Amino acid sequence: MHGIDPAALGASLLTLLQEIAAPAARAAEEAASRPGTAERSLRFLAGAYIVVWGVLGAYMLILSVRLRALSRQVRRLKERLEG
Repeated sequence: MHGIDPAALGASLLTLLQEIAAPAARAAEEAASRPGTAERSLRFLAGAYIVVWGVLGAYMLILSVRLRALSRQVRRLKERLEG
């Protein structure tokens, strides 16, 4: 019966993971070598979050106004049916 050598398997997996991670590591090193890139990216990310939350807030406000108007209409219709 042939057994699997854990050391060889571990070494193979480690090599595979290093090959997969190598492009990401190179990209990170390149980004770190350019000053201001991270700060610019973070400003862009913060701006995107602000825009998204602003749009969501406006949408919720619009829904709230519409719901209030519909509630008034339902109340008036109920009063008409009862009266």
